[in-house]
Amino acid sequence: MEKLNRRKFFKGILYGLVSLEFGYVFFRLLKRDKNGSNGDHSYEAGEISFFEKGRVYPFSAASFFLCRLDDGGFMALSSRCTHLGCIIQFNVDHDHFECPCHASAFDKRGAVIVSPATRALDYYPITFKQGKVLVNTSKPTRRNKFEQSQVKYA
Repeated sequence: MEKLNRRKFFKGILYGLVSLEFGYVFFRLLKRDKNGSNGDHSYEAGEISFFEKGRVYPFSAASFFLCRLDDGGFMALSSRCTHLGCIIQFNVDHDHFECPCHASAFDKRGAVIVSPATRALDYYPITFKQGKVLVNTSKPTRRNKFEQSQVKYA
């Protein structure tokens, strides 16, 4: 029988931990495919008619704000500041988003109006189904600036 030294012992532990990690990742991938998930996590925000033009609605549980713009268009903006990822808030008095960490500010379309943030807020794709607003919260879309094509109309 071979003597177990310290180097072999720690090498065995390291191999065991790496094997467990690969097994966990493989299991998670299988579980995702088994459930038929393609990464689409649609959050039902509510009836289109509920949302008034020119208002911002927070959805803290899903980490986004739903903005109904003055022209009737919809945008779902991430609640994370693009500077360092702090959670932003909507300031009703100033009619814009503010970051409490470093004072970045964004308009209702997510465009930067006060630095240090250098790019617009990320946004989530929106679809409309049976009179309801659905927001795909699986992954925010990164953007540098606001473009009109990012607004969705019912």
